[in-house]
Amino acid sequence: MPNRNRPGRAGPKRSRARSNAHARGRRAPAHPPGTEEVRYRPRRPEDDDWIVQLARRELGDVHEQAFGEPFPEAELRQYLQSGMPTVVIERNGRPVGFYSYLPSAEGKVHVSALVIDSKFQRKGIGRRAMENLEAEAKRMGAHTLEVFIQDVNPKSLAFAKQLGFREVARVEPRTLVLWKVISSGPVLPPVAMPF
Repeated sequence: MPNRNRPGRAGPKRSRARSNAHARGRRAPAHPPGTEEVRYRPRRPEDDDWIVQLARRELGDVHEQAFGEPFPEAELRQYLQSGMPTVVIERNGRPVGFYSYLPSAEGKVHVSALVIDSKFQRKGIGRRAMENLEAEAKRMGAHTLEVFIQDVNPKSLAFAKQLGFREVARVEPRTLVLWKVISSGPVLPPVAMPF
């Protein structure tokens, strides 16, 4: 005989809040509050507009201070379309940043860019992206990560040093060359890049 205080249905009892939310068509969040899912995927051509806008927004002032000219959007598009490895960083299914790199025959991997949307900085996303890139570089047999950072970008310099990068050279204009040795192997002196 059914209980009068409860509908006569089989199965486990659902909480009232969940039942009401389900009845109104809302879904429970995919990730509990305070957690996030970060994934990395190869850049696709349809990402290019977003990547260029993000890079201009986050690095435009630094570029102009260091080089005295506007952010080179056309050069970035050309770089992306050349097929250089570029990875989009997604948080809970939405793009929040990207990184790009260039492996060399000498066993170095040059980190061309790591850009995180400022709304998502200071959440560990950039650190995890660099850990992901470092693991990929080791799989490729690289022994050193290299990054060029302009001296007018103290936030990026501090971030790189926290990750274990050390200054090995300076090149004009206003650029520091930093290395992080990630495995044993021959370490060659820095070579100035033609850009």
